[in-house]
Amino acid sequence: MGRVPRFVPRHLLTDAALALVLVVLTVGPGLVMGFLARTNPVAAKGYAEKMALPADRSWWVFAALIVLGLLVRQHHPPLALVLTGAGTLGHLFTDAKLQLLDLALPLVLYTVATVARNRRVSLAVLALAMLLVYAAMAGGRVYVEQQEFAGKGRVREQVERGSVEKVATVAPAPPPVFSVDRLVTVGQAVTELWLLLVAGFAVGDAMRSRRAHLAAVEQRTADLAREERQRAALAVAAERARITRELHDVVAHGISVMVVQAQGASAALDRHPDRAATALQHVITTGRASLAEMRRLLAVGGTPPDEDARLTPLPGLGALPALIDQLRSTGMRIELHVDGVPAAVPASVDLSAYRIAQEALTNTLKHAGPGAGAVLRLAFEPGRLRVEVADDGTGPADGADGRGNGLRGIAERVAMLAGELETGRTEGGGFRLCAALPLPARDITPAQP
Repeated sequence: MGRVPRFVPRHLLTDAALALVLVVLTVGPGLVMGFLARTNPVAAKGYAEKMALPADRSWWVFAALIVLGLLVRQHHPPLALVLTGAGTLGHLFTDAKLQLLDLALPLVLYTVATVARNRRVSLAVLALAMLLVYAAMAGGRVYVEQQEFAGKGRVREQVERGSVEKVATVAPAPPPVFSVDRLVTVGQAVTELWLLLVAGFAVGDAMRSRRAHLAAVEQRTADLAREERQRAALAVAAERARITRELHDVVAHGISVMVVQAQGASAALDRHPDRAATALQHVITTGRASLAEMRRLLAVGGTPPDEDARLTPLPGLGALPALIDQLRSTGMRIELHVDGVPAAVPASVDLSAYRIAQEALTNTLKHAGPGAGAVLRLAFEPGRLRVEVADDGTGPADGADGRGNGLRGIAERVAMLAGELETGRTEGGGFRLCAALPLPARDITPAQP
């Protein structure tokens, strides 16, 4: 069988039970003593009067307001405070004493304090409630005393010598409404309810502060988790971009060299078999080196442990002579010039400088045209390393912006290091690329021999 749906909220049942308990505790003793008065009227009469069993219709109206306030205190705390306060003030004004049902006012004030967005507002509500309670208690005392004094002025009938005489008895004058004794007495009578109101407010405000603290902690935890996910996503994206950039440099350079070598081997196959064999050997060497570097980038690890490509150090400026020799084997003319004193540079600058030179020379090999040569210049200047590659080829085609994937990768590397990049045609019609990579002063130290 399926579960029975709950149509009545649990908190509403709890508030209804609480209201029922307060009503029973308030009127129950009077009802019991009224029932027992049937069997022993003399003994029960005085106690029933002390219990003040409510017989006035207005009392039940005020009690209904209190019960209604308890029932709506979870959904509408301000309305509940108004209803409960009206009922409690009505009881205090008519009876001039605190009853158990009036304890609903501190409970509703507790609820208001827990949901208040501003502590000053809840404090103002507490002060207003205390003031109104005192005023209602004082007004109730005056009202009850006036009723008592009015009841003492009555007409007595005396029968003297067979005649009926009506004598009006004048009641003494009531005490003044505003007096120090009255104010002190009302203050003593209302102290108990004041303490309950302050206690309800204090507990509710503490609960509000705790909920606000927990909400802030949860929000902070959620923000930290979201920031961590964003940082992880950015790190993954940056790593993917780095791997893509490295793969482009490796693949573009390796394939370009292999294509040129394969073309030379094909041309020399019939007339110069030895040159064809040498070119094919260069193709094999370049292909293996490119595959090893790709394995390192992708962490494939398919090679034996002693030849694990992941343990191969990253290329740097020290690998430029080998790169130039590899390109010269294709027939390309390359000159290397080093200006200044070679210095040890950070690993990021070392790798980026090598990749920039590799990509620029590979572009010369692919796009500068047959017989084109290039000049690679490394300038170690104070605070920066300048990498310049200029060729004497045909330059970029008309209408081309010179911003292919390779140049975009170079621009990203230079921007990542906060450097400067210049590209464009040379005076002779070739293409020139110059990248200035900043070097921290502490990292510019003479290289060890």
